[in-house]
Amino acid sequence: MDGVTYRGDDPIESAVAAFKTWDAADLPYAFVTNNSTKSAEEFADKLNGMGIPAIAERIITTSAAAAARLTQLLPAGARVMVIGATALSQAVVKLGFELADEDVSAVVAGLDRAFTFEKLAKAQTALLGGAIFIGTNPDHMLPSGSGFEPGAGSILKAIETASGVPPIIIGKPQPDLVATALKILGTPPETTFMLGDQVGTDIVAGQLAGLQTILVRTGVQEKGPFPINPDFEIDTLAQIPVTIGTSK
Repeated sequence: MDGVTYRGDDPIESAVAAFKTWDAADLPYAFVTNNSTKSAEEFADKLNGMGIPAIAERIITTSAAAAARLTQLLPAGARVMVIGATALSQAVVKLGFELADEDVSAVVAGLDRAFTFEKLAKAQTALLGGAIFIGTNPDHMLPSGSGFEPGAGSILKAIETASGVPPIIIGKPQPDLVATALKILGTPPETTFMLGDQVGTDIVAGQLAGLQTILVRTGVQEKGPFPINPDFEIDTLAQIPVTIGTSK
């Protein structure tokens, strides 16, 4: 999403054109995003509003994935502290958990533009008391229309520093979101590509899931060196041949 299809609220025109071409060629694609601030339905509305064909069923978010992980770790009805956007809280409640900020069994944290010292202190208390710590993603920064803004990873680092408890990371670079996308698409890893703008998250996740990877330089410009390299590097999605969708 961020840095590949748009920057903040500004669509990347080369991406809009590319996805329109792929959709017209009936080339299957799915979106996997570390961004936990919107639901799949909200992301679909945003993409379609920019001219990028998208359906909610093919958008995998860390908010839904984090809530799903809670069901594996806690009983239904458990009290959970959520530090993040409304979409993350809604995903947790949807799966039967109670929102609270004390006496909780887990702290789930993502991007929170209203993050405060008070929230940090309450998360610290919960984690020192034995609560599970789940983080949606480790992204240090996000591309925006005017440059960059702090990502969820900066908040996770603050909580980890205060409590001494490292988070269980749900999103990329873990391969879980990519594996889910493969199941939804019904395509094998050998003929599916992972496309992203960050080596440390997107490219690592794609390679861990067994996919070839494409780094596009329209988003975060990371500084290396990295222990791995993408299979391909491009400046914009316009460099991907339009015939790719007809070579099945």
